[in-house]
Amino acid sequence: MIAKAKVLFVGLDSADPDLVLEWCDSGDLPVLQSLRETGVWGKTTTPLGFGNGVMWPSLFTGVNPAKHGRYFGRQVKPGSYQAAYFREDTDFKRQPIWAELSQAGRRVAVIDMVRAPLTKNLNGIQLADWMTHDSPGPPRSWPLDLISKVTEKFGDDPFGGVTDEAGRDAAAYTEICRQMVERVETKTALCCELLDQGPWDLFMTVYADSHDVGHQCWHIHDSSHPKHDAALKSKIGDPLKQIYMAMDKDVGRLISEAGPDARVMVFTGPGMGPGYTASFMLDQILRRLDGEGGEKGRTYVDTLKSVYRALLPPAVRNRLHHMAERSEDAMLIADRGRRKCFAVPHNENSGAIRINLVGREPKGQVNPGPECDAFCAALTNDLREIVNLDTGEPIVEEVVRVAETFKGEHVNDLPDLLVIWSRRDPISAAGSPKIGEIRSSYAGSRTGDHTPHGLFFASGKGLSPVALPNRVSVMDVGATICSWLDVTLEDTDGLPIAELCE
Repeated sequence: MIAKAKVLFVGLDSADPDLVLEWCDSGDLPVLQSLRETGVWGKTTTPLGFGNGVMWPSLFTGVNPAKHGRYFGRQVKPGSYQAAYFREDTDFKRQPIWAELSQAGRRVAVIDMVRAPLTKNLNGIQLADWMTHDSPGPPRSWPLDLISKVTEKFGDDPFGGVTDEAGRDAAAYTEICRQMVERVETKTALCCELLDQGPWDLFMTVYADSHDVGHQCWHIHDSSHPKHDAALKSKIGDPLKQIYMAMDKDVGRLISEAGPDARVMVFTGPGMGPGYTASFMLDQILRRLDGEGGEKGRTYVDTLKSVYRALLPPAVRNRLHHMAERSEDAMLIADRGRRKCFAVPHNENSGAIRINLVGREPKGQVNPGPECDAFCAALTNDLREIVNLDTGEPIVEEVVRVAETFKGEHVNDLPDLLVIWSRRDPISAAGSPKIGEIRSSYAGSRTGDHTPHGLFFASGKGLSPVALPNRVSVMDVGATICSWLDVTLEDTDGLPIAELCE
């Protein structure tokens, strides 16, 4: 049987590595366990402090975010105080590996790569944002008419690109899990049909369902979560396990369809854990540290958000979410210009801070160089002094100085500091001598959020069973895939994983 794909890459978006290994050991994920036993597998590292919106772009471009320019769905650009949506099709500063491979004459198929640009004039096909997590825009394709053919035969995303919803009952959780399993099977059916149109040099696809179920159902899985309901879990089971098992089964279908000569890589990441965060209070913390105590530490924006949450039902808030984000940013423009630093949008796993730099921001307050260095050092110390008032433990695990960690010509598109939160306990009350006490609560519906951990499994020609002792960078993945196809990835921060290359 001739391979329908020389290389098959399957992503399990935000599948937690600890759960994957636990369920491999228990026999619940037999396909992944087989890959683990017969090929190379190991743990991965992701760009420090960042989340899903950096990990996948760093994987498929092979460079760090200071070079590819993306860190989140909304970003504050130099010369501005307002966050604008990052447009994947136009704003990336590096092209993805499938574009490099296409230009080298390789035939490629890319189905729902996470946060990916649509590459036109591709030697092959691409579907973008058909069935992805938090779709940033309408589904698109190359060739342009492919998306209409796919949706006519296989349908649209049953969630419309967004699964966030507050106040689900047992029936609703059962239904969302049924829809996720169905969505896994639908994507697999499409991929099998497309594999039949091979042979492909590279066939890539990603399942979003582990990402969505982790955000929405972590509290059902995790008995230590404050929202855990043992009766609910007893009634509906573990949603995460159900989805992971569905993906495992269908990964097996794809491997079988690709053919025995295909090299296979299955990648999980970033991981998932309890969504304990203080990002929602970060801007208020920064105001207190700047001397704006008590109610002065709150803005009219904070007040409006409180009223918004109190008066509008969750379903209405979800529908108005993007409008509310744009309105909030517009109201914060003048406020940010008066401050030395301010919080900017980011994932809940870490807070993001931008310094109001002279020469970069329109009304800069802090001079670059020694003054900025001293300011960042003092701010880091102040943040590390803040404790969770319910436990007495620090709420901050680490503060990352982004420009010292990531090098590239677009580093100014990124936050200046990332505040990585402690995930040991929920954070609803924080305090220190400088900020006093702040009591607030996370208003979102997500109970799980990202960790920096991931796994990969690889099997095929020339790969002997081995567990790698050291973590590998996600930026090595793209270089490795290209090396399998005898193409050297130019301008990369990654290297082919030696154990995966002849």
